[in-house]
Amino acid sequence: THKWESWESKVVGYIEPVPFRFHQIMVPTATSVLYREMLERLAPLRPCLFVGDSGTAKTLTLETYISSLPVDNFAKLKINMSSRTSSRDVQTTIEANIEKRHGTVFGPAAGKKLIVFVDDMNMPKVDLYGTQQPIALLLTLLDHGFIYAYE
Repeated sequence: THKWESWESKVVGYIEPVPFRFHQIMVPTATSVLYREMLERLAPLRPCLFVGDSGTAKTLTLETYISSLPVDNFAKLKINMSSRTSSRDVQTTIEANIEKRHGTVFGPAAGKKLIVFVDDMNMPKVDLYGTQQPIALLLTLLDHGFIYAYE
């Protein structure tokens, strides 16, 4: 039978890490359980965008998920955006983590998928035209499957 369950019912109790390290504290909440469940179901199929209030464990949940992926199958890249991040910074970072396959085709190392985690995506400065250029670059990459080389 199909029955609705609340996210609160899936929250497990807090277990203190041993040895105790402050940066490893993860107190499960209904929101963190929701993020983890959605990530596990959607990430293998499509690019995902997680939004939410500060302190709702988005970054920690994504980092935990990405670190659990097999190293043999996935190359992992984290891009931290700030108000000073440019589209060139983003493209250079991505290009540093891919290799030439043939001709003008580039990609992650053979046999791997590149997982790119973009943190603080809302941070880049808005330009004169109301655009955040690093986000526009990522949108082009997702929409078209490629980006043009600067050179």
